[in-house]
Amino acid sequence: MRLHKISLTVVTENEAAHHVYRKVGFVEEGRLRQVFRRDGRWYDMFTMGLLEGELLD
Repeated sequence: MRLHKISLTVVTENEAAHHVYRKVGFVEEGRLRQVFRRDGRWYDMFTMGLLEGELLD
């Protein structure tokens, strides 16, 4: 597909997803503060990236 970078965001409280993304090679690039609201509560999100050649098997 000739992609150079894949980016994603994940709610900081979603530790299972965060763990899986790190395990396959995604790197935390930043934190977006209070950008997701659910049930009257605001949550932070991590922004993560994976560059070409960094995918782990």
